[in-house]
Amino acid sequence: MQIGIVIHNLQLMDSPQTVKDILTLLSRGNCINACLCGTLGKVAAIDAGLENLIDIEQFLKPSACIESLFGSNDMVCLLNHGRELQTGRTFGRIVVSHIQNPEEKPLIQIERPGCLDGELIPWNQAADPHAKKLSGLLTLKISPPPMPVNTIEISNQGRHVLRRISTFPGANIMVEGIVVGKATSSEVVLVSENGFLTSIEGGNIKEQGIEILHKHGERVPVDLSGAWVKTTASRKNPDVCKSPMEYKTEGITKTSPLKQSFLQEKIPEGGVKVILIDHCAEHSFEMMEGAGLAITVGDDTTELAGNIFSRFGIPILGITDGDCDELATAVSYAPCSLVLRLKPGKDDEFGRKLQQDIFSGEHTAFFEDVESLKLRIINLAENSLESISEY
Repeated sequence: MQIGIVIHNLQLMDSPQTVKDILTLLSRGNCINACLCGTLGKVAAIDAGLENLIDIEQFLKPSACIESLFGSNDMVCLLNHGRELQTGRTFGRIVVSHIQNPEEKPLIQIERPGCLDGELIPWNQAADPHAKKLSGLLTLKISPPPMPVNTIEISNQGRHVLRRISTFPGANIMVEGIVVGKATSSEVVLVSENGFLTSIEGGNIKEQGIEILHKHGERVPVDLSGAWVKTTASRKNPDVCKSPMEYKTEGITKTSPLKQSFLQEKIPEGGVKVILIDHCAEHSFEMMEGAGLAITVGDDTTELAGNIFSRFGIPILGITDGDCDELATAVSYAPCSLVLRLKPGKDDEFGRKLQQDIFSGEHTAFFEDVESLKLRIINLAENSLESISEY
């Protein structure tokens, strides 16, 4: 039997043995295809030594990843570890709601494995008999799927959109990878009018994030009904189950070897490839191939991308201004990295200037002399520069 496994959530990587045990158990008599969603989860998978068991090269959202696995597998499992059981259930419900044909193949959610409240959720009727087998195999109870809830409301005129999300107080609220606010309650409603996010009920709005989301003066609208919305905790969440399931591990069968195309390749004759990552750390893996230096704009983007690139020895030149939401679980930079600290509120403006003056409006360029490029950027920032940190 072919079993596709979509792994989501960084917390699972904090217990790599639990993940290994689940993959081992599911591989008994079956052929598994495991893939991982989420940039930080991919970094944690590398640190845990799981990159040879799990495909970390795909960049699809969980629902799209499930749809992709439907086509080549007999059953698909969504492996997740919510901060709490209810948030895990809500996440599963949202993912399933985005699948065009959720009845196509048996679909089972494995939620909070290794925890006392861990459970299996069969998301369609075809999954019921498989869930019973997995329940005994993984020692997890079976729970019925939560009732569907309409999380999106659109007015008759189509101009007013309400997007409801379940989260926890203190969580950062992200739209299209940009932090736009912070939750103050477990139920949050994002409100947009004519494509522009105007308020957050049950949370505090972050004006700088709203400006970035709508491309500052360009005033680019965002369809809130179809936008990528998620919440995340600040720094590493200590409230994670650490008790791995004690199963005997055996060999795991994988249908294809993991490719390493995202690793740094030889520098082309045209010079060193330099990439610009402006408030989009989630795309670091996609942009990494062949890069010799990354220019990162934004405090959280610099920490997140720097942490990723440090695994591959790629230095960064970070542009920050002290406005950090502490999204990174750890902060590390490759040798020869620089982080420029600008005056408050200046990093976004300077990032736009870099894209126009240095990258000719693009996000990738080639340079013969990287050290000269660094000095050029430092000189451009001179009027607003407060400090430089070298690593």
